[in-house]
Amino acid sequence: MKPLSIGNVVSAGLRIYRNNFKKYFKLAFFGYLWILVPIYGWAKFAAMTGIISRLAFKEIAEQPETVRDAQRYVNPRMWNFLVAGLLVSLILFGAIIPYALIIGITLGIAGALFDGSSFGVLGTVVISLVSVAAILLFIFGIIWLFSKLFLVELPLAIEENANATNTIKRSWQLTKGSVGRIQLIVFLVFLISLPIGIAINILSAILQVIVGTALENNSALAGIGGLFYIVFLLGASAFILPLWQSVKAVIYADLRVRREGMGIDLRK
Repeated sequence: MKPLSIGNVVSAGLRIYRNNFKKYFKLAFFGYLWILVPIYGWAKFAAMTGIISRLAFKEIAEQPETVRDAQRYVNPRMWNFLVAGLLVSLILFGAIIPYALIIGITLGIAGALFDGSSFGVLGTVVISLVSVAAILLFIFGIIWLFSKLFLVELPLAIEENANATNTIKRSWQLTKGSVGRIQLIVFLVFLISLPIGIAINILSAILQVIVGTALENNSALAGIGGLFYIVFLLGASAFILPLWQSVKAVIYADLRVRREGMGIDLRK
């Protein structure tokens, strides 16, 4: 089977998101509530994202599961989801350090070579170009690494014998040769969700003003307003998360079809 086009991936993800919105939103909202509980709650949230991904994948595979069945499969791996997330964070953070050192050394060398009035405008231009190139290299390097780790929670939520470490290897393997496509898909989904994000930011700013005014006039109202503001932020985040998890599930299924011949008709 040929790979799906970028448009087909996004449209399939949107369709799954739309058809299962209430169910996915509820899971995402309660997942974000769990974030307020340190460590255990973070593991629960990570597992919730895996549950949404699994449910979306099962829709694609035409083997729909109930939420309870998905929870029964994913929840025993809850701590693996947390550890995998921590490992991904460490990998990304670990990559930033050498990139930052390279940028610093490069700029230092450029500055030393072209320092002084004898170079004048030429030195300024060279340093500026080196700075821009170093920053672009840093940005594209991080985006490339992010794309390689984009599907980490999917194998853990779906495949047998997956754990916190081999799910990272699995994401790395599946995304081989597809980083560019993944980046374009992410960019397109970002553009689609951008109006929602703008609306959320506007409402958030309005609520901040209301809460701030209430705080000046009435502490009790401020407390209620603050609580409402937190609920609003959690709900807004829960509105967007299932879309990303649905699109991730489509990307994962498409890559498995292309690489492993998994029998799923993604064009239905």
